[in-house]
Amino acid sequence: MSPFKFVIPFLLSLCLAHYVCAQEVTDDYSFFRNPSTPVFSDGDSLANAWGGGINGIRLSEIDLDRDGNKDLFAFEKHGNRALTFLRRGDKYLFAPEYARRFPELHDWAILQDYDNDGKPDIFTYGLAGIRVFHNISDTQLEFELVTDQLQAFYYNGYVNIYASPDDYIVVEDVDGDGHVDILNFWVLGKYVHYLRNYATQPGQFDFRLESECWGHFEEAADGNAITLFSDCGEKSDDGHTRHVGSSMLLHDFDDNGLPDILVGDIDAPNLAMLYNHGTGEEARMTMMDTLFPAGAPVHLYSMPAPSLVQLPGQVRPSLIASPSDPALAKSQDLNSVWRYDFDTTLQQYTLVNTAFLQEDMIDMGSGSHPVFFDWDGDGLLDLFVANYGSFDSANVVNGFVQSSFSSSIRYYHNVGSSQQPAFELADDDFGHLKELNIKALHPSFGSFYGDSRTDMVCGQEDGTLLLIPHERIASESDFFIENYQEIDVGKYSTPTLFDLDYDRRTDLIIGNQEGKLYYYRNITACSPHRFELITDNLGQVDVCDHEQSYFGYSVPCFYSDTLNGTVLFCGSDRGYVFCYKNIDNNLYGTFTLSGVVWDNEDETCQHCAIPFKDGRRVAPAIAHLGEDAYPDLIAGNYAGGLTYLKGRAPANHPAGISEHTYSPATLSPNPTNGPIDIDYPDGEVKTVIVYNLAGQILARYGSRHLDISHLPDGLYILEINHSYRTKLIKSTH
Repeated sequence: MSPFKFVIPFLLSLCLAHYVCAQEVTDDYSFFRNPSTPVFSDGDSLANAWGGGINGIRLSEIDLDRDGNKDLFAFEKHGNRALTFLRRGDKYLFAPEYARRFPELHDWAILQDYDNDGKPDIFTYGLAGIRVFHNISDTQLEFELVTDQLQAFYYNGYVNIYASPDDYIVVEDVDGDGHVDILNFWVLGKYVHYLRNYATQPGQFDFRLESECWGHFEEAADGNAITLFSDCGEKSDDGHTRHVGSSMLLHDFDDNGLPDILVGDIDAPNLAMLYNHGTGEEARMTMMDTLFPAGAPVHLYSMPAPSLVQLPGQVRPSLIASPSDPALAKSQDLNSVWRYDFDTTLQQYTLVNTAFLQEDMIDMGSGSHPVFFDWDGDGLLDLFVANYGSFDSANVVNGFVQSSFSSSIRYYHNVGSSQQPAFELADDDFGHLKELNIKALHPSFGSFYGDSRTDMVCGQEDGTLLLIPHERIASESDFFIENYQEIDVGKYSTPTLFDLDYDRRTDLIIGNQEGKLYYYRNITACSPHRFELITDNLGQVDVCDHEQSYFGYSVPCFYSDTLNGTVLFCGSDRGYVFCYKNIDNNLYGTFTLSGVVWDNEDETCQHCAIPFKDGRRVAPAIAHLGEDAYPDLIAGNYAGGLTYLKGRAPANHPAGISEHTYSPATLSPNPTNGPIDIDYPDGEVKTVIVYNLAGQILARYGSRHLDISHLPDGLYILEINHSYRTKLIKSTH
């Protein structure tokens, strides 16, 4: 096996560890997480709807709110996401406010109490080694860095302990002396090293190499086969290119007083149970079960990482298995957290759930792109969510897993009110597009034929567009148009329709894998629409971090308000939502980056914001969803879920028009079928701007008399004299 196989992940880890996400925060908009907005599926309320989805996690127990109960901490490698759940009775409720109290973590994280104070500390990946944070919580959760690199005595002196970014090591008291020890794979894989902690006091570290062949077993150089009764004699590179990545869990599963070990391996779906029949001084794995647990063995692509957590009502800790493969497109994404409870009658672990925690979330599988549109014309914005795809099947080709995914769109009907949105799943395959077997759908809605019926244009993985006519959406035909108008933006097209030049014709702005924006102007003189490419680098927008990647995965969403005019919120592979201004009358210039969207701790805190970052390939949708004057933002991510960010007044807002307070004006009639008069006691009506709920400017007027008969039925916002806003309902019924 070539040692160069390990050089690349090592160098990459150095880059990632030193990459500090010091993004400027935009002060033009302010948001806080709001996970309480109701979402219903099959008549049931999703308790953790806005948890952001899960593709693969490892669980640990910790008391997050200091109430004496063990809550759950989940770490997901994809996007380095920390998810926190509070135990409430026999349920776990998503509580994102606690995740921000953890330090920035990457690649893997294990919670283990090393100083025996009852508070789990953090062991996580560092610079090709192990970082440690001490839990110093008192009344609230808090950690401090202990070391950036744990050391151990090897042969002639103390050196840094090696750890791979793709392995889940063991941090446990292996020998029962009250001090945590470490089991990790040798730098070239195959064999497990035992680093015993010789410290004499709790909370101290004095690791020394105790055994180069703990358990006397070895992994194959070119697969996941395990050989027992090994003396680990061959330590040189054997010429094979063994894959990197293994997961381990230590526990006495057969109750013989000796620790057994569960091992997962990259590109393999199973866990291998190795039973220890050695002694307390020397572990020897003499029996192996590759179909563990019996009856319903773990079968999760790829490299399932096992963990044990004490769940409510269980006599023994439950076994949780979830993928930990670093590759994005392998996970059995919709059923990727398998829960096994111990059956005391059968005396074995039994499968009770394949979607633990994620079953209570909006979870699209892999990737999620939210879009707002009032599909049923009731004046409330509905929610549409597309995905990269959801797992269909997997095959192992030449030792490597190749998974198949296909994309679809879900339609969540807004069953709430203009004061409070609520969403109910109405169609899990909107437009029945799953059968097309394509990937990375991204929809935008409009009338492309001038017949007032809503069609849908979709981006996809190959960078072209699909036009889905109304007839197909209404299930009246199977017709759709591939390669719409021969538009091609390279890879991963993400179109949005927006009247960018205010000529009352919606234009096409399309993001792509490169991280830039294409602008196609609508040059339609009569139906159907025709689009002309104006630029492949609109506003010089580029959300790619060129020091870290070749790709940016831009996802544009436009919004208009009085203070800033047209504003661009652009999602990215990095997980940030970038905010750009200086767009109006500057379509051939450079847009101004005002920063990234921030995430306040709660509704009341004005100065405790951090940059919003939620995994990878974040995709934003912004609109007015509630009774206040501030837009809300829903963001998708590669884990397949959504985050709801409630809008609030930015801390720097001046008084006056920036408050967007609702108007004392009276609209007559309201609802209206078109004509309307404004009774405005504060003086003369000089300017009226009509917005839809997505923040798009639809019309401008210069008097108190206006006619909106050209607009479709729905709910609109009128802004009067750039000072006040009020709501208007257009209805012809």
